[in-house]
Amino acid sequence: MPLARTVVFGAVALLLFLLVVLPFGWVLNNSFHDDLTGAWTLGNYARIFQSAELLEPLFNSLLLAVATAVIAVGIGVPLAWLVSRTDLPFRRTIRVLTLTAFVTPSFIGATGWILLAAPNSGWLNALWRTLAGAEAGPLLNIYSMTGAIFICGIYTVPYSFTMVSSALDEMAVELEDAAATLGSGTLRTMLSITIPLVTPAVIASFILSFIQGLTLFGVPAFLLTPTGIPVVTTKLAEFYQLFPPEIYMAAAYCMPLLLVTAMLFWMRRRILGRKQFVTISGKSRAGRRIALGAARWPAFGAALLLPLVSVFLPYAALLLVSLTRAWGQGLSWENLSLHWYWWALFGNSETHTAIVNSLLFSTLAATLCVMLGTVVAYIVERRLVFGASLFGAVTTVPIIIPGIVMSVGFFAAYTRAPLNLYGTPLLLVAAFAATFLPIAYAHGGSILKGIGPELERAARSLGAGEGRTFLSITIPLMGGGLLSGWFLVFIPIIRELSVAVFLITPKTNVMTTLIYNAKDGGNYEAVCAMSVLLLLITLALVAAAGPLTRLTTVRRTSRATARKTAPAEGVLPT
Repeated sequence: MPLARTVVFGAVALLLFLLVVLPFGWVLNNSFHDDLTGAWTLGNYARIFQSAELLEPLFNSLLLAVATAVIAVGIGVPLAWLVSRTDLPFRRTIRVLTLTAFVTPSFIGATGWILLAAPNSGWLNALWRTLAGAEAGPLLNIYSMTGAIFICGIYTVPYSFTMVSSALDEMAVELEDAAATLGSGTLRTMLSITIPLVTPAVIASFILSFIQGLTLFGVPAFLLTPTGIPVVTTKLAEFYQLFPPEIYMAAAYCMPLLLVTAMLFWMRRRILGRKQFVTISGKSRAGRRIALGAARWPAFGAALLLPLVSVFLPYAALLLVSLTRAWGQGLSWENLSLHWYWWALFGNSETHTAIVNSLLFSTLAATLCVMLGTVVAYIVERRLVFGASLFGAVTTVPIIIPGIVMSVGFFAAYTRAPLNLYGTPLLLVAAFAATFLPIAYAHGGSILKGIGPELERAARSLGAGEGRTFLSITIPLMGGGLLSGWFLVFIPIIRELSVAVFLITPKTNVMTTLIYNAKDGGNYEAVCAMSVLLLLITLALVAAAGPLTRLTTVRRTSRATARKTAPAEGVLPT
């Protein structure tokens, strides 16, 4: 093997070991140690299954996860069908609003709903008392398991909507048209043709939604902790807040999350592994849309309910509170002010540092993630080394590791000698990159599958090395796809809370952890201003991603066309 190839493969293997294998290994190792003596033991696992105090969070997490998945699929699948297959009015607007909910951090949505539905001070409850009488009890109580299920559910619906609508958009419609031509009604066609073809997407979205509900930290911390309802993720935080902290016990308590997520992915593989859901067609995907008739506008009203509760109402609450000096004094011209935005951007060094850290850490982590994920995808797709599939397997492992478990793993691995990185930006950048590495790897692999290796072989036959071929041929061909992959990773990193929760210090605070910490102080005006700023940054990035990706693709295509049509040297065009 050439020296250059050996160096590259060695560097990739080392990075994967440091980012994935070592943190996971330390979580597993620590779970078998006693916090008091440091001795090897199975006592941590015995304590989990013998203590009602530790079993309760497990059952609560499972309840939250199941309910979240049912809501996500129950709403997301019909909504995807309406947008992709019917003549629903303003379909594009519904899609955009649903994706807006997708990029909204769920804990920020929870903050908005605290302002709306807190039992004593929530605006909707205040309106209810005005209508029903001052003695009436609260209509809504967001501080409850029902409230947490509601928030987790509405902010997980976009996962199932996106996956199922993508499957419907890509699915050839000839079979549906043929069924309609043969006299099959809309309902029968949907049940016998459409649903079976999108079954893989529905199952995958249910599993992903379940895992979201199981592993979310922000929503339970905001809504359940004040009422004393524990779940696994908040119990993990509690282990770290004890004095002395029970770090080894926390590692053991991570294992149920890992086992459940791993089992779900195994079940998905078993369910779909031997089934084929394939349509073969060379025709356009465009086809007739199902006419909803008299149900057209009622369906539009129903489709607007999700954006109403996930975007319009919480965004309005956050914006209004952020524009008041003291939200308890109500809305008046005297109380309206930009004070908290000035405070967040210029008047408070901690907030300013957190904003800069969020942008810097997310940029570095997304860049590292895309670079490593793309190189691994190239090694695997082109089979450049024996055992290349092992690289891919290790790269995809974080997909079954919840973010808060990844945080525990990096804390365990890198808060000790010789790599004591606690309190450094490098620790957060590495943890973010490791968590979202499977996305970058999958995205890079999907791009490479569409690029034939012929040009690469031609370059190597002319004497170019693998490194030069990769940089001068493959990377330019990937073009806008790499940029879209970068945005695909950057956006979830900048809104991530659970990965950072155990790793930050006052100097490395990011916007999500600062919002989380500030919420406990009760300064909702400052919390709302910071939340609005985070939302504006995220939405601006989403808005810029599409045009920038298209611009990169157009420029690459234009250059390729220019080279292809340019006259040969010494020949004048006629």
